[in-house]
Amino acid sequence: MTSSEPPPSLAFSTVIAPLLSKFTKEQSKSLRDAFVYAEKQNPGFMHDFVAGVIQNEDMTEILLRLGSTECAEYLISSNIELHAQLNMKAQCLRLLLSSIPDQIKVRSIFLQTIKDIAQSIKDLLNCVNNFYQSNTNNPAVMQNKRLFDHHKKNFVRCSKAFSDSLRNFFKDDQPSIVFLSANKLITQTNVLMRTIKIITEKG
Repeated sequence: MTSSEPPPSLAFSTVIAPLLSKFTKEQSKSLRDAFVYAEKQNPGFMHDFVAGVIQNEDMTEILLRLGSTECAEYLISSNIELHAQLNMKAQCLRLLLSSIPDQIKVRSIFLQTIKDIAQSIKDLLNCVNNFYQSNTNNPAVMQNKRLFDHHKKNFVRCSKAFSDSLRNFFKDDQPSIVFLSANKLITQTNVLMRTIKIITEKG
């Protein structure tokens, strides 16, 4: 991503961005730029800012519950069917992950949710691969191939880390590690979608 792009932050996409949408375009841009600058100067600023507003120590769970909040920063123009599918698959995964705090309380329901998440990850990856294969003649895609591959690999790593957190949960019965890992997977989903959005806008 370029230096002008917003940092990947669930606090930004789930809390700050929806608030900015209530302001005028000019006000929103000024406030957004201020938040982005503060985050770049002090990584974690947005998270700490939202934590201060919410004043709740269970910030990880709160952000996870809000993780399915749609944010324009990560929405690709849906005038092409494949782009619409990417938006849909990414949002489906976010919705499933954000439901974990409720689903985790009942083992049978949670096991089904885990299966649904695994399928959703697979579906999104297939859609991402289709995007790349369909755009091999697009200069913008090829010029950003390294960036695209980097974030795709990070998404896969986060998916594997999420699976590991589930195994630990069934051993230790500590949901907080699952919540944190799910938050990271949502964040990486957003990063991947933002990367594709940047590429499509360049094309």
